[in-house]
Amino acid sequence: MRSKEKKRLTRSSSDKIIAGVMGGFGAYFGINSNYIRVGFVIVSILSHALPGILVYILLLAIMPADPNKPHWTNPFENQRPTETNHDNEKRERKVIHDVDEHDD
Repeated sequence: MRSKEKKRLTRSSSDKIIAGVMGGFGAYFGINSNYIRVGFVIVSILSHALPGILVYILLLAIMPADPNKPHWTNPFENQRPTETNHDNEKRERKVIHDVDEHDD
């Protein structure tokens, strides 16, 4: 007998535009998250936008982050360039030997 893995509604760490809320709904229900985003925007506009924004903020606060990404996720981390070198690591200075300069 196989044990079934229980599905959890979590924010997506890979399919996100702002914070992964709609990506989490898409993964949970097995629907393309873009359809959920468009539907949410339409319903939000039809309800004069403010309730939709409040619902999104409430879902952001309630939904847990993706357990496959254990550290805290910044909602805007995919919008800035990533840096490959860590600040804690010292960079070695490159030294060039036997360089001649000639000014004419």
